[in-house]
Amino acid sequence: MAFPEPLERLIRALEKFPGVGARSAERMALHVLRSPAEEVASLAMALRDARMETCRCEICRNIALKSPCPICADATRDAQVVCVVEGPREVEKLESSHAHQGLYHVLLEGFAPREGAGPDPESIQHLCRRVQSGTVKEIVLATAPDREGEGAALLVMEALEGMSVTITRLARGIPVGTRLEYLHGEILAEAFRGRRPIDPSETPPLD
Repeated sequence: MAFPEPLERLIRALEKFPGVGARSAERMALHVLRSPAEEVASLAMALRDARMETCRCEICRNIALKSPCPICADATRDAQVVCVVEGPREVEKLESSHAHQGLYHVLLEGFAPREGAGPDPESIQHLCRRVQSGTVKEIVLATAPDREGEGAALLVMEALEGMSVTITRLARGIPVGTRLEYLHGEILAEAFRGRRPIDPSETPPLD
């Protein structure tokens, strides 16, 4: 016996979300039916507001309330250094670390061949135009050290080939407190290739 048509429509709509299969969509839809009416109304309003009240920054392509976003509009940021990331979450992470004082460029979709998706071609073209403007001197690739991230980085490097810009990437290594036996092989290999001489003055004393 099929569900009532309104419930079927909700299940089909939820299935369109990334990573949500038929069973998960069904459980989520039934949860909505069990929820108080005011919570459902609040959810519907939140979905609408997130879609209608946000935009993509005309400079960095990040999600923002207005364009340009606060980071791109900040005259104290170093406009010559642009950090390329896969999505808005990476911007938030880097900002919370205070490690980057330049600007950003968001690919938004990431390179995910399993889902048939890739970096937004428009975003890559926009990055090329930023470099061609002559303001950007360094592109820092900060994509994830996995197959999807490496694929995104490769597409960016190919698009920027021949342009007058320095391309760098974040250093990789072994996270502090992590045992070698638990590390992914690619991370361990990258850390081994990036080994450097030890400066005794930088070696912390043993407790």
